[in-house]
Amino acid sequence: MIETMSRYEGQFGVLAEGPMDGWQNQPQAAEVSVEEFVRLWTEARRTLGDSA
Repeated sequence: MIETMSRYEGQFGVLAEGPMDGWQNQPQAAEVSVEEFVRLWTEARRTLGDSA
């Protein structure tokens, strides 16, 4: 389990602590596929890495 968490955190970063509910009621909330999440997350991390 720790190895899996380490791989996840290495790819996506550390998750914030706290409840994950309530997002569904936000005006711009939308569910996305795993593939779309990975594509968007990778693009965002690349952009943030370039600006750091």
